[in-house]
Amino acid sequence: MSSMEPVPGWARNTGHVTVGALERVDAASVGDRLAVAERVYLYAWGYDERDRDLLADCFTEDGTWEGRIMGTDSVGPFVGRAAVVDFLTAFWDEQTDQRRHLFTNVVVSDLNGSTGLAHAYLQLTASTGGQMRPVTNGPYRLEMRKDAGIWRISRLAAGFDAPF
Repeated sequence: MSSMEPVPGWARNTGHVTVGALERVDAASVGDRLAVAERVYLYAWGYDERDRDLLADCFTEDGTWEGRIMGTDSVGPFVGRAAVVDFLTAFWDEQTDQRRHLFTNVVVSDLNGSTGLAHAYLQLTASTGGQMRPVTNGPYRLEMRKDAGIWRISRLAAGFDAPF
C-alpha cells in the first residue's frame, strides 16, 4: 500500500459522491430533507443496536447495498431488502465489539417529491474492553425513494477510506 492510498478526493473523482453547491431550499422541502437525514441516522441505529427489523425498514423492498474501499476494491452489490439485511447482519456474530456508525455532514439534494439523494461522512468506531478505537471512515451516497409515504434507502453506496 502506498502512502497515497487512498488518493485524496477519490470519492469525487470516481463519481462516488456528487456533492455540489447548495440548491434552492424551499419551505415545502424541509420536512422531506429532515426525513431523509433521519433515515440515514436510523440505518446507523439499526445496525449498531442489532435491530434487524429497524435495519430492514431502512431499505426499499428492491434496495441495494454496495461498497468501495479507497475507491478501488468493491464489495457487493447486494440486491433486495432481504439480501442486504442478511449481508449486514452476518457480521454480528463475528463482531464482539460495540460498533458505532457516526454519520456527519449529511447533505440532501435532488429532491423531487418521490426521490432524493443524500451524502454523508461515516466515522466507524469500535469499543471493547473499556477502550474505543477508530475503525474506518469515508463517504456514503444514499439514493432515497418515498415508499408508501416514507423515505427509505433504495441504493446505499458505502465508501471506506481504509480497509477494516
